[in-house]
Amino acid sequence: MARRPSLQLAANLLRYGLSLAALLWLAHNVTWSDFAALAQLDPAVIAGAALLSGSTYPLQAWRWQLLLRTQGLAPPTLAVHRAFWIGLFYNSFLPGGIAGDAVRFAWLWRIAPDRKAASAASLIIDRLLGFGTLLALAGCGLGAHLATRGGGPQLQSLWLLTVAAFLVLLLGWWCGTRGHWWEKLLGRVVGTSRAATFRSLSQSFQLSFAALALPVVLSLAIWLLDFTALWLLAQAVGLSVSLFAIASAAAAAYVAAALPISVGGHGVRETTLIAILALFGVADETNAALTTLALVFWAVTVGWALFGGLVCLVSLLRRSPPDSSRATTAEKVR
Repeated sequence: MARRPSLQLAANLLRYGLSLAALLWLAHNVTWSDFAALAQLDPAVIAGAALLSGSTYPLQAWRWQLLLRTQGLAPPTLAVHRAFWIGLFYNSFLPGGIAGDAVRFAWLWRIAPDRKAASAASLIIDRLLGFGTLLALAGCGLGAHLATRGGGPQLQSLWLLTVAAFLVLLLGWWCGTRGHWWEKLLGRVVGTSRAATFRSLSQSFQLSFAALALPVVLSLAIWLLDFTALWLLAQAVGLSVSLFAIASAAAAAYVAAALPISVGGHGVRETTLIAILALFGVADETNAALTTLALVFWAVTVGWALFGGLVCLVSLLRRSPPDSSRATTAEKVR
């Protein structure tokens, strides 16, 4: 038992170390004199890209609120957005990649203690929708690039991997919600009571097309806005890159950031972005601009996460944490 805290500490130190090493590598490969050229750029483009990126976060909070309503939960809108921003801050600066989700679940647990399965389902579906639409857009974008401009075996393998991941996600969703053939087998592995809990959770996933339509549309809009913001940043730092390439690189970067190997994806996200853009031949154009894009991308991401920290600080100072409002029930949408 005494070894577990030590192992957890070692894992966290490794995550912090990996994030720091990746960021230091980026900083080492930047020609810092090139940053002086950024002052000559149109500040409206940089600000517009940053605001466009920031506009995706309220949309994500709205999507989560819609999913809460499908589970029969209707917390106040302001409380939902506040909890989302605080979760974003924790996700960005604590190891593990799910610290923010844990914060949001703890809030839901307090305001709706008898709806734990529904609360967990809203967070899991939120994650799956975001991940699924990201893979779908990346697969379409990369497929369009290969069809119109061609590409080497590495890009083709990346496209196949993206399509395969999307299909596995769809298959997993179908298996989890269509029938319970797996319940007896699961009961033998984890016990009858836990299997019943998983069954209750899977039932929460059985939503109608009408219930999922707007959350899916929001998910698509979120990623398209995010890709456009990154494309504008690329143009601002002097990179000539297609939106298809940006979509593919950003998708890979966000997937890498979600892996529990770093802190908030810092460093890993940016180095993955550079690596994938290099497959599109962007590195042959100018390495300095490419690493500059990665650091500006990191700065914008951290900036919005720090805004979440400000929301957290204001809530603490006002002594009004997001769990101060009890959730009201709503008719569950199927």
